[in-house]
Amino acid sequence: MECTFCPGNQATCHLSKLVNAKSIDVHVCEKCIPQLAQKDLVDFDIWGAVSKLASSKGKEDPAAAVENEIKEISAKSLLIPTPTPTASNKCPSCGFTSEDVRKTGRLGCGDCYGIFSSLLQDVLNDCQKGTRHAGKVPKSLRKPSKKRLQEDLSTAVGKEQFEEAARIRDELGKIGEEG
Repeated sequence: MECTFCPGNQATCHLSKLVNAKSIDVHVCEKCIPQLAQKDLVDFDIWGAVSKLASSKGKEDPAAAVENEIKEISAKSLLIPTPTPTASNKCPSCGFTSEDVRKTGRLGCGDCYGIFSSLLQDVLNDCQKGTRHAGKVPKSLRKPSKKRLQEDLSTAVGKEQFEEAARIRDELGKIGEEG
């Protein structure tokens, strides 16, 4: 493969990113690799480095080009303008912005869940089936079944635990009323 940034040079590093089911492939030669390197690997953003390399070489950022193309296509097909992050998309509690959330993949505080709910909605839809919980309920929160309550009632009566039996009888009555 040829280097994305230096035509004619053989690429030795290959990067791929999937954006809305569209693949972005970047090929980097040994000459350009040192320009991607960063001493601090904590919070290292490889695609940010690719963007800087592209601008230093006078080339278009490959990721931005695909993302812009996808935004244009979706805007045309839906006839809805694409929202751009604004200063109002800032958490009043911690100061996190929507851009900070996108870059770090984290929220600054509990209030960010409400502030960035539309952004989180998109992320959740991309990474899981839906936004409504349909999994297991913890045992401590489950409602006991009628059959289980009847067994507990007979056990409590057999052990002569009449206060417990009365409580279970009342629960059975509530289940009977509810249907």
